[in-house]
Amino acid sequence: MTAATRFAYRAARADGTIERGVLVADTRDDASRALGAQGLWTVDIEPATSYVATRSRLSAADGALGLRVLATLLESSLPVGRALTSMQELAPSSWNAALPAIARDVREGSPLGVALEQSQLALPQVVLGMVRAGEAGSGLARAVRRAAELMEESAATSAAIRAALVYPVILALAGSISVGILVGIVIPRFAAILGDLGQTLPASTRFVLEVSSVCRAAMLPGLAGAFIMVGIWRAWIATPSGATRWHAVLLRAPLIGGVRRSAASARVCASLSALLESGVPLSSALGYATRASGDAAIAARLEAARADINAGHRPSAALTEHDALTAVVAKLTRAGEETGALGAMIGHAGRLEAERATRRVRSALQVLEPLLIVTFGGIVALVAAALLQAIYSVRPT
Repeated sequence: MTAATRFAYRAARADGTIERGVLVADTRDDASRALGAQGLWTVDIEPATSYVATRSRLSAADGALGLRVLATLLESSLPVGRALTSMQELAPSSWNAALPAIARDVREGSPLGVALEQSQLALPQVVLGMVRAGEAGSGLARAVRRAAELMEESAATSAAIRAALVYPVILALAGSISVGILVGIVIPRFAAILGDLGQTLPASTRFVLEVSSVCRAAMLPGLAGAFIMVGIWRAWIATPSGATRWHAVLLRAPLIGGVRRSAASARVCASLSALLESGVPLSSALGYATRASGDAAIAARLEAARADINAGHRPSAALTEHDALTAVVAKLTRAGEETGALGAMIGHAGRLEAERATRRVRSALQVLEPLLIVTFGGIVALVAAALLQAIYSVRPT
């Protein structure tokens, strides 16, 4: 079947509630008849490709702010439908396009979690799981506020890492531009001048000129080859098996592996703690938290650990057996099992790992910054010294 035969629909049941879904049919009329045969009355139906194309992922900051506004309104004892209507003047602008449809679905009988999932917002699955848990009995306002806090923590961590990367990126960019000007403009013109003089050049100058010539000759083929390799790599990691293998390689890499493991562990623990505190059973909570890891290899290990937990193994033993998260997380998980405060201990482990990941990134950047300065400074100094030596070696004829 092609994408054109997939239709997203909203249909009313006999009790008045609204059902959403996707079905495959040859035409729109065939899809409507199929819904009618199921006892559903079609409200609207459209090609699934158009429906999916309207979805756009929120930034973590906008998502957190919108959820916090919603939680505040719900804590003020407003009904869900009225809170969603009031949000249109208070929430970030990125929510505005989706809020009318969410409010309409809630008025038609859909739970808030379902309405959010079917909306254009594309909120993380872990957030949707927390909202569903709140609706199931743990308290909707509390669950929405905890989801907002989770997204705020994610936004704060991402902002801290981006801020730490600003100076090294600027330094690398400035150094690359400087070297490019030397290799592409200064050295070729200097070589032409020296060639007109017809004198023997020092060895250091000949070396710099030869390297510059090779770099210019290899630049276009090198860029073309790099683009091809990147395209192949992106196609490979777009597959589930490719992403898992690539992320496993990164986890074994020095420095990068430790940062990735700590960051993924922090995300998983923060999500898992929030879900457990919202009343989600451990197995379901771990399934949602796995999607928040951001690492396919760790996600595969967590799924294996989850299968062991479902089979009756202790969570700490399953995490250790499959090397799913860090040793700190496994130890604190065991402490939570023994004290009966599993959610709190996992949340504490997540905070520890988030701090460790941030420290490792900052430590790496403290080494990277002087390394970039020395590298680019050394290149410029070598070129300048070689050119000056050539100038001093010139004898008048």
